[in-house]
Amino acid sequence: GDDGAFVGVEFEFDRKIDVLRMEVKDRMEKVRPQLPSDVRDYQIFTFDSNDIPILVGRISSRGTDLSSSYDLLERRIINPLRRVEGVGRVVVDGIAPKDVTIYLSLDKILAHSVDVGNVFRQLQGNNVDLSVGSVRQGRQKVAVRALGQLRTVEDLENLQVNDAGVTLADISDIVYAEPAPNYYRRINGEAAVAFEIQKASGANIVEVSRRVNKVLDEIREDPGLSGVDVVLFFDQADQIKNSLRGLLSSGLIGSLLAIGILLLFLRNLRATLVVSIAIPFCVIASCTYLFLSGKSLNVLTMMGLMLAVGMLVDNAIVVLEAIHRRNERGQTGKLAARLGAREVAIAVTASTLTSVIVFAPVVFGSGELMVWLGEVGMTISITLVFSLLVCLTIVPLLATRLQKHDTKGEFAFLTRFRERYLRVLEWTAFQHPRRTVFVLVPAVVVLTILVAKITGFKPEPEDDRGFKQDAVSLELEFTDNANVYRVRDYIDRVEPFILSKEDSLGIESLYTYYQSNYAAMRLYFKRDDPTEKDIREMREYLRDHLPVIAGLNYRFGDDQGVGRGAKKVSVTLFGEDSDLLEDMAEEVQRRLSLIKDVHDVKTQSEAGSDEIRVQLDRVVASRYGVNANDVAQILGLTFRGVPLRRMQGRDREIDLGIILEASDRRSVENLSEIPVTYRDERPVRLGQVSHFEFGHAPQQLYREEQKTALTITGSYEGEKFNDVLDEVRATMNSFAMPAGYSWSFGREIQQSQEGQNQMGTNLLLALFCVYLVMAALFESFLHPLVIMTCVPYALLGVVWTLMITRTPMNLFAMIGIVILIGVVVNNGIVLLDHINGLRRRGLSREDAIREGCRDRFRPILMTASTTILGLVPLSIGGAHVAGAYYYPLARAVMGGLAASTILTLVLLPNFYILAENGAQRFRQAVAWGLGRAPLPWRGDVRRA
Repeated sequence: GDDGAFVGVEFEFDRKIDVLRMEVKDRMEKVRPQLPSDVRDYQIFTFDSNDIPILVGRISSRGTDLSSSYDLLERRIINPLRRVEGVGRVVVDGIAPKDVTIYLSLDKILAHSVDVGNVFRQLQGNNVDLSVGSVRQGRQKVAVRALGQLRTVEDLENLQVNDAGVTLADISDIVYAEPAPNYYRRINGEAAVAFEIQKASGANIVEVSRRVNKVLDEIREDPGLSGVDVVLFFDQADQIKNSLRGLLSSGLIGSLLAIGILLLFLRNLRATLVVSIAIPFCVIASCTYLFLSGKSLNVLTMMGLMLAVGMLVDNAIVVLEAIHRRNERGQTGKLAARLGAREVAIAVTASTLTSVIVFAPVVFGSGELMVWLGEVGMTISITLVFSLLVCLTIVPLLATRLQKHDTKGEFAFLTRFRERYLRVLEWTAFQHPRRTVFVLVPAVVVLTILVAKITGFKPEPEDDRGFKQDAVSLELEFTDNANVYRVRDYIDRVEPFILSKEDSLGIESLYTYYQSNYAAMRLYFKRDDPTEKDIREMREYLRDHLPVIAGLNYRFGDDQGVGRGAKKVSVTLFGEDSDLLEDMAEEVQRRLSLIKDVHDVKTQSEAGSDEIRVQLDRVVASRYGVNANDVAQILGLTFRGVPLRRMQGRDREIDLGIILEASDRRSVENLSEIPVTYRDERPVRLGQVSHFEFGHAPQQLYREEQKTALTITGSYEGEKFNDVLDEVRATMNSFAMPAGYSWSFGREIQQSQEGQNQMGTNLLLALFCVYLVMAALFESFLHPLVIMTCVPYALLGVVWTLMITRTPMNLFAMIGIVILIGVVVNNGIVLLDHINGLRRRGLSREDAIREGCRDRFRPILMTASTTILGLVPLSIGGAHVAGAYYYPLARAVMGGLAASTILTLVLLPNFYILAENGAQRFRQAVAWGLGRAPLPWRGDVRRA
């Protein structure tokens, strides 16, 4: 842009940033000699979590402009905040300390025949202190310094700028005052100053926030700041505490629901306590592990704990059920506990390992998303490992002490439910196995696909649905070039309308920020958690009722996003010629605006301004010894202004700059009068060596991958975002582009699609890891494949649940599917392991299936019910992490587990029988091929 350049470099997530910073600095030093001469310095910033502000606020005063009150605000507000323990940095915007600006007078320069370039050289050459060495004075070594730095405004005024004795005061006005802010800000129509607070490295966000808020309370009571309001718009500690509070309440409610369903199934308070003891034991053990390993109990680890709550009792239920069944057979307490735990040890170990192994691709993966998910996955894994230890040690011990034989029996409805299930099993597994597998299952799959296509359900790129938002953003767009005064006039007409609707729209405060050619507003809700309906209704009302003003258009969404309930559509064009890109962008903008439900389409160039282009006449210029570089330097000094070496003030360094007076920068006539050199003591004016053209250019130029880039953005508020992206893709593919020019979706969409691709890869890796674990534990390649049929059942349940509840299939839902892969196979493991155990005791395959399904019916229902009910608060509540709601995750797990539980009980025996028959046929066919056995009859195989 006009004020400088920003170069962003993205590296792979696991690279060492300190080493990369040194490499970047080394390369910058190599190219520094090629940078323009007025580049004072460059800075290298590396992103760190400490750079994210933990508090953002505004300072306003009723009826007073604070832009000239830097010393007061610094002394009474900023410095007290800087002194707070744990505060690393306080950034203030909208106000700055006084600086010195030299305003050159064009008439006086011409009258005194002063060379502007020589003025710049005199200012730079006469404003420096240098260390020039040292001398010996006796036995001492004394440093020698040449002092020439300017220290006062009087020093500047008396500085001679040419050989004729003309001083700087003769050709300029020198002003010591607060500079104009880059952005002007308002709160509810009153001028405001912005501030951000960053924490020191290693400081606790919640503690720092508590201390800062205490100081802010003291500041608000300061009588010297009467009439000054300090308002916080963002407090990261509040988000953390609200997230933890929501997680904790969800976890407690989920735990109570899980315990309640156990009591309902077991009808025995002692048995319920034996199983429920796994929850506090595992949570405490996991927290202890986190503490000893140096990890904190943050939002991510809490999220892992709460997601694991419903699964903590699964292993304990299976073990207790095995012990209970042996008690019913007449075995003593200790013997039943020992043999019951041993009977299901392999099954619960396999179940736990499959639930843990799905996180291996995440925990050991690379990338920002994988690191984030790794924290959650590691916590769930550790918690489940502790649940395995508890179920094999503490549960059998307590079962021998607390559990007594109960004669109540189970509820009649559960008995009837089991008998009906066994009749269904008889029909599907033994009477019509092929019809069930080859007709019913494909029919359900095809029906699911058809419904998904009809409803437009498909995985979507991440959008703002499901993200917490407390404000609506409104951007003001100007059809013509608008200076700051004209922008302020527009705002003075829009703000009163919005503030007059403050109560009806539920607005708590209106925050406005603006500069030349740009203005935006944020309307903050009174309620803490506005719904998508609230946000959509406010946007619709404003779109229909905002005052119609000539030269002004409204768009929703700014650099902070388009808002919840709306999705951002962005397309980036790449090429070399920025003018051609602008023409192409205008056509793309027109085409995208024709797409249904796509609103507020704009290009980056629209945020630009009109400009005057100076075209040098090289033939004429060469006669006067003037070149393009000379002209550019003179224009930079006079019209844009340049920073000079700082002055040394009494207690600090003072910024120093030079520019033409504002009255001399208002017209083309002023521009043409600027002297670029002198010939025979007569000025050679810019108008003599050049001509001027009018044009329009963006305020900033963007380059990606060494190509000029221009982005077109819009917002979509419908439900079929993928269909819109397909339409955008078709629109762009039909657009004829010149050679060397290309397009792509915006960065947000690309990152979302990359994240989904990465999650898809993790799903496949998780499936493979689960299979390996089961193959190792069962010592079979076939039985794990049978159990893996539970996964498609779960996916069907996920699709139906998300479609019925109108939940987006976003990244959180995909995380839920990863968790599901490890969870849904547990029912199959427990069931198949028991069936195999019964067969080893001498039962036939059919009898083993009947007996195994009867024995495992209740524990499978119990484990599924506790997991599902444990997630209910997360699926319907407002719990979120970093503003992102994870109800899609909870709903995906609940729906997938419910469907998988039902279909596993009904269909797994079918696949087991078919797999056994197929394996038997394959073995006998191989034996027949080797001449060792006759070709088997089908009936023989079915009775095997």
